[in-house]
Amino acid sequence: FTTLLYTIKFEAGMNCFKKLDLAWSQGYDGHTLQFIDKKTVISVSGCMMKFIDTTTGKEKSHRSGINPFGAFAVNPAANIIAYAEKKLNPPIQLISFPEFEQVSTLTDGCMMEYVDIAFAPIGSYILTCSSLPDFKLSLWDYNSGTILTTVSLKSYPGNSISFNPLNWKQICVTGDQSLHVGSIETANDKYSIKLVGIDLPDPTTPTGPMAEQKDVYAKKFVPSPILTAESVKIASTLSPLHEKYKDKLKKVAPVSHCWSAANAIYIGCTDGQLLYHDTTTNVLSVLTNPLYEIPSTSFSELKIREEEDDDENMKPKSAQRVLIKGDLEAMAYYQDGLFVCGANGNLRLLNLDTSSPEVLDSWDTKSVISCLAWSTAYDKILLGSPNGIVYSLFPSNKNADLNILFNIKCGPIIGADFVSPSNSQIISSRQNGVVQIWSTDTAEQLSSLHLGAEVSTLACCQSSRSAFIGLTSGLIVVLDLNSPESPRIVFENKIHEGPILSIAFDMSGKLLFSGSNDGHIIIMDTRASNKFKCLGHIDIKGTITGIHSFHQLKVEKEWCYVAVSSVGDAGSVLTHARIPVDLHLQPKEAFDDDTFHMSQSYINQSDCKIDFDAMSITLVNPSTMVTLDAAQKKAVIFTLNAGKITEVDRANGHLLKGGSVTISPHGKWIGSYSCDGQIIFRTIDNFKEGVAIPCHSHFQGGASLLKFSNDGQQVLSGGKDGVIALWKWNYDALATDEKGEVLGAVDASRGRYASLLGLRKEQDAVLQNMSALSALKCASESTWLEKVQKEVREMKDKTFEPKINELKNSISELKETVLGMIQGNEKVDLIEQLKRHEFTLDIDERQRLLNEGDDEIDAIKESVEIENLAMLFLKELIKKECWDGMAVVGKALSLFTGELEVSNFPIKKQTREEKEEIQHALSQYSYEALEAEQVVYNSKQKDEEGEEDEGVPETSTSLYGSHSKKYYQGSTQYSQFNLHANQRKRDQIGLIKNTIIHLKNAFNKEFDEVYSSKKQEISRVAERTDRIRQILSDLKSNDTVTIPKLKDIENPETFLVVADEEIGVERYLTPEEEAERAEKERLAEQKRLLEMADNARERALDTMMHGKLEIRPEDELQKDLEKPEFMLTKAENQWNEDEHKLAKEFEKKEKHLMEEREKYRKALEAELKKLQTANAEGMASFDEKLNKLFRLKIEYQKTIYQEELKIVRLSRSIHVNEKLESKDSNLSEILEEFKQSKLKTQEEVAEIKRSIDKLRDEHELIIQDDKAIEKQFKKDFVDLDSFTLDVLAKLYKRRPKLVKLKTQTSENPLRSSNPFHVKVEDPDKQFLEAMAELDALIHKPDILEVEIWERFTDARKIKVDSELEVKRHNQKIQDLNSYLQRKVDEDEAMRNKIEKAFQHLNELRDQKLKFLMNLEIQLLLKQGQVEVDPGVFANKFENALLIHRSVIEDLNSQIVTLGEGKVAAMIDCKDYYKNIHLLEWEHEKMQMDAEDLNAKTRDIQTLRVTKELQVFLFEENNAQRMQKEIQTLEKTIKLNENMQLKKTGDKKRILDRLNHLIKEKEAECATLDEELKELAVSLVERQQIQEACVADLMPAADQRMKDIVARRKLVDLAKSQSQEVAVLRAEVERLRMKTFPALVQHN
Repeated sequence: FTTLLYTIKFEAGMNCFKKLDLAWSQGYDGHTLQFIDKKTVISVSGCMMKFIDTTTGKEKSHRSGINPFGAFAVNPAANIIAYAEKKLNPPIQLISFPEFEQVSTLTDGCMMEYVDIAFAPIGSYILTCSSLPDFKLSLWDYNSGTILTTVSLKSYPGNSISFNPLNWKQICVTGDQSLHVGSIETANDKYSIKLVGIDLPDPTTPTGPMAEQKDVYAKKFVPSPILTAESVKIASTLSPLHEKYKDKLKKVAPVSHCWSAANAIYIGCTDGQLLYHDTTTNVLSVLTNPLYEIPSTSFSELKIREEEDDDENMKPKSAQRVLIKGDLEAMAYYQDGLFVCGANGNLRLLNLDTSSPEVLDSWDTKSVISCLAWSTAYDKILLGSPNGIVYSLFPSNKNADLNILFNIKCGPIIGADFVSPSNSQIISSRQNGVVQIWSTDTAEQLSSLHLGAEVSTLACCQSSRSAFIGLTSGLIVVLDLNSPESPRIVFENKIHEGPILSIAFDMSGKLLFSGSNDGHIIIMDTRASNKFKCLGHIDIKGTITGIHSFHQLKVEKEWCYVAVSSVGDAGSVLTHARIPVDLHLQPKEAFDDDTFHMSQSYINQSDCKIDFDAMSITLVNPSTMVTLDAAQKKAVIFTLNAGKITEVDRANGHLLKGGSVTISPHGKWIGSYSCDGQIIFRTIDNFKEGVAIPCHSHFQGGASLLKFSNDGQQVLSGGKDGVIALWKWNYDALATDEKGEVLGAVDASRGRYASLLGLRKEQDAVLQNMSALSALKCASESTWLEKVQKEVREMKDKTFEPKINELKNSISELKETVLGMIQGNEKVDLIEQLKRHEFTLDIDERQRLLNEGDDEIDAIKESVEIENLAMLFLKELIKKECWDGMAVVGKALSLFTGELEVSNFPIKKQTREEKEEIQHALSQYSYEALEAEQVVYNSKQKDEEGEEDEGVPETSTSLYGSHSKKYYQGSTQYSQFNLHANQRKRDQIGLIKNTIIHLKNAFNKEFDEVYSSKKQEISRVAERTDRIRQILSDLKSNDTVTIPKLKDIENPETFLVVADEEIGVERYLTPEEEAERAEKERLAEQKRLLEMADNARERALDTMMHGKLEIRPEDELQKDLEKPEFMLTKAENQWNEDEHKLAKEFEKKEKHLMEEREKYRKALEAELKKLQTANAEGMASFDEKLNKLFRLKIEYQKTIYQEELKIVRLSRSIHVNEKLESKDSNLSEILEEFKQSKLKTQEEVAEIKRSIDKLRDEHELIIQDDKAIEKQFKKDFVDLDSFTLDVLAKLYKRRPKLVKLKTQTSENPLRSSNPFHVKVEDPDKQFLEAMAELDALIHKPDILEVEIWERFTDARKIKVDSELEVKRHNQKIQDLNSYLQRKVDEDEAMRNKIEKAFQHLNELRDQKLKFLMNLEIQLLLKQGQVEVDPGVFANKFENALLIHRSVIEDLNSQIVTLGEGKVAAMIDCKDYYKNIHLLEWEHEKMQMDAEDLNAKTRDIQTLRVTKELQVFLFEENNAQRMQKEIQTLEKTIKLNENMQLKKTGDKKRILDRLNHLIKEKEAECATLDEELKELAVSLVERQQIQEACVADLMPAADQRMKDIVARRKLVDLAKSQSQEVAVLRAEVERLRMKTFPALVQHN
């Protein structure tokens, strides 16, 4: 922006515009408010700083330069204001109040912007915080304008700073994610800021003190020894180590803070957390946190508890339960608590005396609150809202309520104008639809009206006190302003389809011109007597950018000129026309049609194209216009003659593109405004020169309007920053000629006023009699032009209705005729039929429909082509990645009979970098192998014994870590015991990758061989299958035989080819393809017809050889013998002898044929079986090969996974090593920083010591001077006698006591409401005042003369001054000593940090060394060689030992020997015990047999021969009898089962019915519960109603007693009702339980 600055020339003729003073400005958008004294508050909006007297409402303004105000601060004690503008390298300006004189300027403190400024409570110190890119915190001395010290905030940018009001050496800095408390250290002329970062809690931290911060170096680095499954999956990109970094956790975000009287800080956060930091103990506490869920009871119980709190105790609510997000965006400390507010609009006073904050009082503003401001007396607090409202509150008053200090709304100013004719009021409109009326004299807002719609433009009419407002919906609204305190909407009409962009009045006040982007200029009557009728319209191409009208009242009373600028696709166009003022009285020739379209010839309309984009237009006279060139940022004046534009002059315009121009009513001054925030004034006579006045912020959109008053004595400007400003001439500063030029506009306005006086009175009277509208019309309503066009159409339809009906009837007859012709055409022969389009009567309409169809088809084609192109592009990407980028394409083989599939290893093409990496690893391995061989050879030569070299032993498979040597003999890898360096590990990874590639290629080679064998087998099976089909055909079998094919997965090339049978829709053919297909069909048809003609060769072949050139024996066997004719025509008894012989020969041949056929059939069946067996054996053989390949694939895959596991381990090892290296580097850097800080501290300590020594030397000289003064005293009074001299000596040493004075000041009963009020008095000043009192004559002894007393007091003053100087010097030495002690302590602390960091660095290096030495190797162990118990997911070998196999085998042999001995002893014992148990068993068996025999004997003896026994004994067939009994029992069982099933069904039906009843009862219970809740609510309501009624009826004396009695009764009633409800619930439960059995199991 600064590169666009240029200088606008100022000449003597333009000096009058320099004398425009800002009368007042209005606008507030919620920025910071600050009091400069107890009644004056400062607010900033754009380029205006306003000083508002909160008691009288009077305002003053201070204007910045071209740039808007940024951060500002006030010092009420010194009446100084500091502010910075928003620009590059902004200085801080300090001005005095109320004189606005510059006090100082602070420069070179920031590159772009200051985010905050703060004054110290005492002294001349100021603190600033800058933003991007320097992020500095600077302490200044504004008296000298120098920076005392600076601290960088790049690691934790701040956005808010403050001093401790009780201790200026304490500061607080908050940022979006940071909180820092700092201390300012001073010693003599040295200053430094020490910031301490406070660790913020996470958003869900519970309330209470935060835990003490731990040392960041204390955590140890322990790499994870276990490989997870996830890390194995992503071998090349390992997951990072699981270390917890506290800085990466989400923290609360401070948004506001304030200091308390206890030197503590309250911090408000965006999510509603309230923090408390005690600077003395350095403890951070969380007071409230809405994100922390407190365990509580149900919602209903919580609600009842809240009601009890409100009704009974009326205790303050807990802030933890009230404060939420958006409640702590602004806060201010008060002696009774803490005020907090925010976006939720609630101002709350918190009580901070308790352990948990409570809400003492609250006020709902129903708007967003962005800032709080205390008056300097702390008796009033202001609340600022971004909605443009400022509230005031006097918290010390009992039952204090919020008052609105001012409400000027907020939003960009879209339109504003002076209300004619007195210019004593201004009407303005904001974009959101708020219309405001202001007084030009007092800047008071007289009234406001919300239209409820978005406004686009506004202008006031000269012929009445009315305002015309254009809306974005196309509506134009007319306001009656005869009563400024209550404006009314008296008329509305929708005249445009789009937003109304510009409106202009002619000077006679009769016409209004409005323009939009719908291509029309609407001409409207502005007189209320004519009901604001629309008179006509003009067509304009493009979007309207400006309209202006010019009317020479004295020259051409009947005509006015209008100029319209528009921008369209063809560029910028200027339209010029001459419009009659009394348009409603013009003849019909003035319009082209009944829609009131103005005739171009009648109004002399001319359209001229302009070479640049004209942003607006202004008519100086009928042929001279002024506009702005948007691209070149120039103001252009040109003339229009005979339809041609001639540019007259150009002048420098605004700094940014765009803008608009306007002209003063007397036509001599040109004003322009733009988004750069400036307004530029010019004169017509001196167009090139102008005066620029900055008035609005270009950061917020700049200026949006500029209006001259009717008399030219006032100028109105408005901006998108929401500020409306009034400018007036400073007549005292104007020269005589300048004053005459300014007052000339007044003379010109008098004539216009007189000419419009009668019309204005008439129209105002009509306006006042018009009724007000309650609501605006719907935006979807038709426009005026659409309604007129509709009326014209309806009128024409009504006029020509008979003719229209006649035409409709004719068309109907013609339609029937044509339809009959079409039906007749379909019945004639095809050659005689006419085509359908030949019946079309409207050829043009048919062609239009065809063209529309073709266009739609072309659009569909284009979209389909684009979609196909996208799909083709995607296909190419996939093909490039998954097909072209593969060295070996993935494919699979499947069994002929089975589901097994074996795939090969897909291999990607290696990139050049991968090849170079593997080649480098191989070369390095080769070089090292050669070096190792050379070393072995040299050692062999030096071998004195000449023993043969046994060679380097092969690395075992277990130590190799995989079986790759088994499948790839050329696998070369380093030993796992030599992988210490990271580079060696990377080389090992390259060698492993090379091994994996060779393993995959080796298996793929085996796969290709099997793949080829399957292809061969399929071809062989296909050949056999053809023969099998022929055999089945000969055997006349219906069996089907299929030929095996390769699947898609086995032939992946088929994935890239789309077959015709895969497409489910008919293929679209282009006309060329359609013609080609038709030609092919025609040729095929010709060929078929030729073949169907007489062909002697084919006919002979069919006749002689049945259409076959070769005769097969099988075909002959299929033929049946023809019987002789006599066998068909004669009976057998009629045959003769020869015929009998022929018949016998026929039967013999027929028998022989049948035998041959049977032999042939058996041969075919044998061949069929052989072929089928061959096919089955071939496929089984292949399946066996594939099974072997599958097992081989598993081995290869296992080996590859082992190698990949090595890569994973090596990658993890490299990652861990790099992490250790990084941590080592970080700790080394931290250690180096600590060392540098220690060196700096040591230098400071040495410098301070030198300063102390220097001060001590000076102090000794001062003490000597003091002693010399004391000695000189007696010499000065040597002329006095000894007694008098002794009296004077006592008085000389006498000093006043300040203890009583201090006690009196401390016991002052007057107390300020300022919580930070501390009466700070200079002790030296008090001492000098007391000494001055001692010097008074009343303390003079009587023996002394006045002259001697004066000499004595002068000598004592010299002595007192010397003593004070000694005291001050001594204080400096003490301060330096304390500062030295702090630096020494700081140096000691830094030494401890260095030792601690060095200790951690050594520990880290020890860990690093151990990690390098303790290598992690991969072992292959057989089953039985792992004796560690498996874990849940994977074996853990953390505590395992690797033992040599021989040790285990020796131990196992000893175990086996001892085990065999033990087994032999156990066998002997077993045999011995076996014999004993055998004898015992035989003995028990014999005893049991004896008992059985005895029992049988007794049974036989005691047996009673019953009837059943007799039947059994005498029955011959007992089995049949038993069978009958069994059948009877089975029938009984079946019958019982049926009965059981029937009863079970009945029980289930009963159970379902009972369940249904249970559900009904439960629903009834739920309904009763709801009624119970309603009864409880009703009870509470009745209780409250009763209390209210009782409160109104009972006398005040007995109110308390009666309330208690009534409450007691209601409580008893509630208790009794609750008991009754409980009884009813029990009864309901009992009845419910009676409806179904209680299936309860009791112990």
